[in-house]
Amino acid sequence: MSHSVLIAAPDQTTGYELRAQVEELDDFAIVDVADSTSRLQQLVAQRDPEIVLIHELVGPVPVLQTIRDIVARRPGTALVLLSEEFSPEVFAAAMDAGARGVLRHPVTHEDLQVRLTAAAEWVVQMRRHLSSDSDDAELASRGKLVAVSGAKGGVGTTTLAVHLAHDAVTRVPGRSVCLVDLDLDNGDLADFLGVEHRLDISDLAKVADDLSAQTVGSAVHRSPSGLSTVLGPTRIEDVGAVGERETILILAALRRQFDLVIADCGSVVSPASAAAVETADEVLLITTPDLLALRGVHRTAEKWSRVGARSIEKVKVVLNRVSRDSDIQPDTAARLLPTAPIDETLPEAFKVLQRGLNHQDPSEIQAKAWWNRIGELAEVVGSVPPATEPQTPTPQPRSLFRRKTTPIEVDPKPAGEQGQATLEFTGLISVVMLLMIILWQIGLWGVSAAYTSHASDEAARSAGIEENPTQVRADALAAVPPWFRDHTTVTLSPGDTVEVKGQLPVLLPSVAIDGLVFTSQTPIIAENDS
Repeated sequence: MSHSVLIAAPDQTTGYELRAQVEELDDFAIVDVADSTSRLQQLVAQRDPEIVLIHELVGPVPVLQTIRDIVARRPGTALVLLSEEFSPEVFAAAMDAGARGVLRHPVTHEDLQVRLTAAAEWVVQMRRHLSSDSDDAELASRGKLVAVSGAKGGVGTTTLAVHLAHDAVTRVPGRSVCLVDLDLDNGDLADFLGVEHRLDISDLAKVADDLSAQTVGSAVHRSPSGLSTVLGPTRIEDVGAVGERETILILAALRRQFDLVIADCGSVVSPASAAAVETADEVLLITTPDLLALRGVHRTAEKWSRVGARSIEKVKVVLNRVSRDSDIQPDTAARLLPTAPIDETLPEAFKVLQRGLNHQDPSEIQAKAWWNRIGELAEVVGSVPPATEPQTPTPQPRSLFRRKTTPIEVDPKPAGEQGQATLEFTGLISVVMLLMIILWQIGLWGVSAAYTSHASDEAARSAGIEENPTQVRADALAAVPPWFRDHTTVTLSPGDTVEVKGQLPVLLPSVAIDGLVFTSQTPIIAENDS
């Protein structure tokens, strides 16, 4: 197996000499040679070498500062310092910066072989541990970093970041979780959680080169719930102190102290947020199913690509505030995005989340359906460790709570909606059928009343020309349809009035109920009276 080596030398002569020496060794391959620290940073981001040989005279950035930056960005890369002065002080400074070894320059073939072999073995073990899901505390040398960013403002970035952190604390007792506000200009994490603290992330940025456990701890606010927070700058003049390099060093220090670090990056691509996205283990890009937010995903992805932070293919796009009433559904949104969103979506839930916002405490949200969705998202992101024993999931019944009574009832998952949609369609059909039956019955009674009045008028006309009672009844019944005759009676009253009673049908024209009748009376006017 060949291990990749990147060389950083102050001049071409030194670079060629080191390249020739490394090429004489087995199992090592040179990927490139950098002549400055800025070029070195670019090549490390592009090539991701396993080993970096860096000469102490490389500039313009001091070499120890460059080592710190690379170690914070690439903890699985071994850096070996080449120094013309080999002393305990140089060795100690290099180790403190994060180097894996120090070699005297010019270096001998044997020393280079020994040091590179040791560095390669360390890289293999380190990268295996970093990519492993093992819960072994001895292997977990740093916590997991999750960056949460928004396609635009107002898509719920801070809400999801806070709720993921709260879920990780409550579901795994004893798990140390830190929430960092990297929305430097517009961050509202302090107001969201009702937190007040004397120090913020800008204070850490000012001493980024000397971050001890005590220094980091002084800027961390620890709440009784177990959730720790690092707040954003409270003064606008302190925003500029938190740059790309400072952010990398701060996040690296936090990862050494916490099992999980969640960075709320806001919706603006700044040097600080881009650094968090670049170094994060997982990146969530939050959007909503509307055209402006979906276009915002494209803009954010392009900005990240241009600054070399992360390609959109390595980002998990999350659809928030999904509703069946939205013009753009998840299937349509997937076709409008540069990469397919994850299957786990979050519903529109303004009323459900309102109590948590007003009380500045996510634990005030009692809707289990919402936390179930956050738990599903957490499992995809890996913000909670997997269960030690696999459990057979028990199917949860779909309740009307998830569908109708509050906005959270909207279930945007196509697979999960099929059974519920069938039930709702059946209920809707029943209501429509009932309305049609009522309208049919009203129409049937109206027609029966009209026939009764018409038969009464015909009977009065027949009686007016001095027809006998039998003929009068015959003329009246002849004026109505056959199905109505069987339930119609014609009576000649002594007061020169014709009375016709027609039984009102129920549902069918030939079905009538005794007592449910419509009566029409018409006076008899004799022909010779007119």
